[in-house]
Amino acid sequence: MVKLYRGVLEKPIIYPESILITITNIGNIDFKKVIYGELSEEGAMGNMGGILLYVLDNKDSLITYETNAFIDKEAYKAVSEKVDLNISLFNTYDGGFGNYVYVKKGINLEIDDEYNCFWYHSKDSKLRVNSSVVGVFNNVVNGMSHQHQN
Repeated sequence: MVKLYRGVLEKPIIYPESILITITNIGNIDFKKVIYGELSEEGAMGNMGGILLYVLDNKDSLITYETNAFIDKEAYKAVSEKVDLNISLFNTYDGGFGNYVYVKKGINLEIDDEYNCFWYHSKDSKLRVNSSVVGVFNNVVNGMSHQHQN
């Protein structure tokens, strides 16, 4: 785990450990702890055929789980099915061009337009959440702002 400090943030930035999703480790993912996820169709723009999950490991760290349909079709399909089974846990957003985003209900992600990322605030740190591509980030921000207006 890497901690970086920037004076303007007042809390350390902790970059998550990243794990490749396989059929053997998919059961380790607790979807109740997924705070942000992306699923991109095989023909999507950007992270095509990709799945990216940010999972709260403990109160002050995240783990990213990733797979891609072009690397492991079986794992991609299995994770897609698990997302569908757990859809009630998430607010969903259209990331545009075949990208779908899932944000855990009841949490607030701070939008950072300068760095094109989200921040999840834990008790002692700010945890950075990056969308796979800037276009997805922009579409989710747009969706979030429309959601708050309604």
